[in-house]
Amino acid sequence: MSTGITQNRRDLRVSKLRAANRRTGFGLLAIVLVFFFGFFASRLVSSPDVSIAVVGVAVLLYLGVAIGRHLRR
Repeated sequence: MSTGITQNRRDLRVSKLRAANRRTGFGLLAIVLVFFFGFFASRLVSSPDVSIAVVGVAVLLYLGVAIGRHLRR
């Protein structure tokens, strides 16, 4: 009977870890997309303001991922 409980706890831990990894992955994907599309936007507009905004948004997203990852523990 104890193996069933242990298996359930392990499955719960694994599913929580997968969900946390997925959230982190989506956050990092958002950072990559901001840089990718921001690069093209900055070349189209050719304004330094757009470049600064892209870097600023990417830094804020990174901080959100880094801080949010540690707050969930």
